[in-house]
Amino acid sequence: MAKKGVLSNGTAVWIVHGTAPTLTKMGCIKALALGDDSASEVDTTCLEETSTKTSEFGLSTPGEGSIQIDTDPKNLSHMTLLQLAADKEKVMVYVGWSDGIAEPTLTGSDITLPTTRTWSSFEAILRKGPPVFAVDAMVNHTIPMKRQTEVTEEFKVAP
Repeated sequence: MAKKGVLSNGTAVWIVHGTAPTLTKMGCIKALALGDDSASEVDTTCLEETSTKTSEFGLSTPGEGSIQIDTDPKNLSHMTLLQLAADKEKVMVYVGWSDGIAEPTLTGSDITLPTTRTWSSFEAILRKGPPVFAVDAMVNHTIPMKRQTEVTEEFKVAP
């Protein structure tokens, strides 16, 4: 039976943050939602029109998404994420799909994404969400993020 797509299991997430850029691999992300973009509509209807309005798409508004973690105070990447969210920091997010295992590299402020893996990336502002406590569950945080850019994809080109 032929493979029909890419599983979510095996996906890895990195963030670049700070004035002196730092690349942090996020450990044990439970869920990642990127949010949908929306486009404004620019009315192009002429005054002479008597029955139907016309319009064109205008600028896109990047969506709002979130990163969910089962909060682990011993996981440095979780503590970094929560601090960045508390400070409402702007970060670059790099999502490495499970179709590869290569990791990004940061040289100065330049990121290199290996072509042996599919990547989704975007810039976002993080906000702190409260911890959630539920019966028979891990304490978790859902970190809201307001994307500042569209999500770009770079699809795997090498085996």
